[in-house]
Amino acid sequence: MLSKFILFFAALSVLAQAGDGTALPEKAPAKMTLDQAYDRALATDQTIALALQAVVQADLQPARALTRLTPRLNGTLSTDQNGNSDKALDFDRTNGGRARVALSQPLVDPTVGPAYRAGLLTAQESRLDYRTKIRDTALVVASSYFEVLRQQALVTVNKESLRLAGEQKKLAEERLSVGEVIRTDVLTADVTLQRAKRTLVESENALRLARTLLANVLNYDPGSEIEVVEPAAYALPAEDLPGLRERARRQRDDLQRLLTAVLRRGENLSETRASYLPSITASVSAGRNVNSSSSTDGTDGQTDYSAGLSVSIPLFTGGEKALDLKRDSAEIAKARLDYERAAKQSDEEVTTAFLDTRTLQQTLISLRAEVKSAEENYSLLQQQYRLGESKSLDVLQALTDLNTSRTDLAVSLYQYQLACRELAARTADFEKVRVEKAAALARPNPAPAGPGGS
Repeated sequence: MLSKFILFFAALSVLAQAGDGTALPEKAPAKMTLDQAYDRALATDQTIALALQAVVQADLQPARALTRLTPRLNGTLSTDQNGNSDKALDFDRTNGGRARVALSQPLVDPTVGPAYRAGLLTAQESRLDYRTKIRDTALVVASSYFEVLRQQALVTVNKESLRLAGEQKKLAEERLSVGEVIRTDVLTADVTLQRAKRTLVESENALRLARTLLANVLNYDPGSEIEVVEPAAYALPAEDLPGLRERARRQRDDLQRLLTAVLRRGENLSETRASYLPSITASVSAGRNVNSSSSTDGTDGQTDYSAGLSVSIPLFTGGEKALDLKRDSAEIAKARLDYERAAKQSDEEVTTAFLDTRTLQQTLISLRAEVKSAEENYSLLQQQYRLGESKSLDVLQALTDLNTSRTDLAVSLYQYQLACRELAARTADFEKVRVEKAAALARPNPAPAGPGGS
């Protein structure tokens, strides 16, 4: 009966959550490949969605600039009431009303052209930022994915170490029972066994945490038990370090965005300069005035219209435009410095990633040989211990060395795979097809032709 009540209230809780419009957390699949993780993140990541919204907003800038040349229609309505009296206390009331419609059409506005081009560059900046966010998110997914793989490998290594430690303790107990060794061998073996148990628990909890973090990155239920699949090896680029640096400067979207920002700042300066030039506006208006008085019968009405052409010439603006020119020039200098700083940082990032891959490449060669020697050494010492030709401490030290070598190999193996992908990300080659495919969804609508000569 109690269990039925619990199930009933649990169902009510789920229905209430669904009724509130809150999305229930989605369960992750039991097994997931790295490509599936990429696709899931690109479809659900909030950072990418926000960058896409920025693209949508930036696409409005060119059209907003063109609205400076669109007609403007304004209407006004007003009414008033007046009254006066003479010495005979006769009170005269006058009522009046006015309605007017005015249409204006800008003919020449020198600021439209630079503002339109600046809007196009703003939209281009937002798209480059969107591409950067896609690639950065894919790298975050790869980092979380390989962390799960690393922790899975460490759990496997630690389970094997626990098994070997248990075998060593059992062997020491067998030799103790026949009087071949003293109890110290058993106690030392037990210390190693307990340490192995503790290490295994720590690695299992670290694996659970890594899976939770991966689930969060992929917007799955944090309790999902995601089993990841070993991806294919990632090939290193064939270019040398100088070529990779140059490739990064040429391809990286964040650097291209900063270069675009320099051009946009230049258009902002051109817009400010153009505001010094005359602008021409045509206007036409029509209105009707209606008046009535208590001293006269009837209502008087009058209709009028006007049309004209006006030329606005800025003569003196109190120094405001001069300050705007200085501001825009300073913004251009700042944008250029931002690019130069980012380019230097790009060189450093490419160099670091390149050297990391080379270091880990050689480390893996050494660690594979080290693990092979450690396995052989442990096997020989354990066999000698069975025959009474080696000490327990030697065997346990060999077991510790074997565990350390296997752990280092597992860690370095996935660090190398991640480092290869990070190097590709620093040169904008990482998941290029996937980035291009995702970025194609945010292509701009066909832009209207730019204003000519205005």
